[in-house]
This record gives sequence, structure tokens and C-alpha cells, in this order.
Amino acid sequence: MTNDGRGRWLGVAAAGVGTLVALVAVVLVVNRPASDPEEAAPPIASNTASDATANTAVDPVALVVDDGDVLEASGQVILTPGKPARFCAPVPVLAIGRAPGEKPTCSSGVDVTGVDPAKLTGATVVSDVTVGQAKLRGIWQSGALHVTGQGAPAPATPTAVDDGVPCPTPKGGWKAGGDADSNAMHQYIYEQHPDRFRPLRVGWPDGFPTGATDGPQPAQVMVVEVVSGDAAAEEQQLRKLFAGNLCVVAAPGRPSIARQQQLRDQVSAGIEPLMRDPANGIYTMGGDDVFTVEFVMLTPGLYEKFRAVGLDLLRLEPWLRPTLER
Repeated sequence: MTNDGRGRWLGVAAAGVGTLVALVAVVLVVNRPASDPEEAAPPIASNTASDATANTAVDPVALVVDDGDVLEASGQVILTPGKPARFCAPVPVLAIGRAPGEKPTCSSGVDVTGVDPAKLTGATVVSDVTVGQAKLRGIWQSGALHVTGQGAPAPATPTAVDDGVPCPTPKGGWKAGGDADSNAMHQYIYEQHPDRFRPLRVGWPDGFPTGATDGPQPAQVMVVEVVSGDAAAEEQQLRKLFAGNLCVVAAPGRPSIARQQQLRDQVSAGIEPLMRDPANGIYTMGGDDVFTVEFVMLTPGLYEKFRAVGLDLLRLEPWLRPTLER
């Protein structure tokens, strides 16, 4: 499904015959011009229990940036002769790289002063433009970051994925692999009763596989959370529709598939117009129960716009954020 304008809903379709897939959160990504490959980052899409992650998020008030604040982030630096240096956020891009000789661009970022080109990680020169990676710390003043510290970029933090199986191992153990036809179950849950269930996900009782194997395939378990009704009765029905490994658990009080769509529509109505305005610096939004918004930095004005949407539904993730220093 797509929307008009500069954003696009990216989703995962129903599992095909003979295939079990982990269903992921929907992500709204602003379409940006093709930039440098190092600027690209994967969209935020995962089996995260996003309503839980909201409890660990930083208080948005602490993320608001004012003149004089000390900020830091890791990202790409572009040094162009005769122009202000740019410090670039890791915006997801939908194209692969740039044409040979094409100068790199910075779709979302801030002007920066005091960068040492010799300390950039992986620095290259393209058409007299120096491009490299760095972790920068500096003082935010008059619309620019004035560097006070520079080092190697911090490694990317992997997205937390819920791949556990909240059911005991059945007698005889889990079946190897997971190549059962899930279409009938998928239709029952998503099309017929979206008000009863959470989105399907895949669990790995022996841990997520780290490489290919020539032996028996690791067991995959389809995890089904029932938010409304009798979980035991639903399990009996689902086992008539699905012959693979199945774990059915009660999850009363958690948003159903139908409720998630209502929340997604509500948040999208508020965030999508903000994404269309480049001045806001928002480049991704995705989630299911709580919605993670990634953007350049949280200005006082942008904070008020998010507050109007509903901070209880948002997990704000600015790229450039204040430290404890002043």
C-alpha cells in the first residue's frame, strides 16, 4: 500500500505457500534524492514489542535542543570547497549509490565547523569533495554545530527483535524447519478476525540461526497472541488451519491488528504532513503500538508539533541529541 506525496508505506505481504515469515512493523520513509552509500541505513522494521520500548525511551523534554547545548552524533561528513561543511544524518535511501564522479549530497543534516579532515574514518575525495565518517561532539549555536571533539563513528546499534517462543517445548520437540502452508491461518487472523489477534511473528526456540546449514533446518515457530476471546479455543481452530510449529498465548489488553491500524492511521495523519516539510528533518516513522520517529534534531518548535500528535504514541529518536554536558 502506498500514499501520495513524499512518503511511502513499506510493508510485508502475507506469507506465501510453504513459507513462514516474520511480519514486521510498517515503516514510513521519506523519499530522498540518491546520496552516498554510506549514508544509507536500513528502515526501522522489526519484530519489536514497540509498546514496551516506549517505556525505555528518553523523556522527550530532555531531547529538546537550545542554543548553547552540547550535542553529539555519528554520521557522514561532507567537506565541499567554498561551502559550509555538512554533518549528515543516516537517512535511508531507496537508490543504490551515486553515478561515477557525481558529488555527494546531504539530504538531512546540519552545518558544522571545526571538523578535522585528517581524522575522518574512511575518507575519500570525489570531485574535490571530501567525504568520511565521524562521531562529533560540539556546541549548537546559531544554527550550526561547532565541534569540540571528534572521533571514530559509533557502531550501529542492532534493532532489538523479539524472536523468543513463549510456549513450552511440546512432547517430542519442535519440528525442524517451518515450511508449512500458513495462508489459511493468515487469512483467518488478518482478514476474518483482526480484532482478536496481534500480528503473527516467527520465533526461534534454539536461537536465531547465524548461518546456512546442510543438516536439519532450525525449528521455526509461528507465535500467535490472542488479545480477545478464549486462547485455548483459538488454538484448536488454528491447528486445523496450520500444520507447522505453533505457539498460541493469551495477550489480553494489548492492541489487536485492527487497533494497530487505527493507531497507525491516527499517527500518520499527524506525522505525514510534517515529513513533507524538509525543515522538520523527519526521515522515517514506523511501528505498530507505539511509533518510532527518526529525525535530525528536536527543536522546541518540532517538539510542540509532536506534542500535538500525541507524545504517548510516539518514540522520538533524534539523530543529533544533547549530552549531559553544558
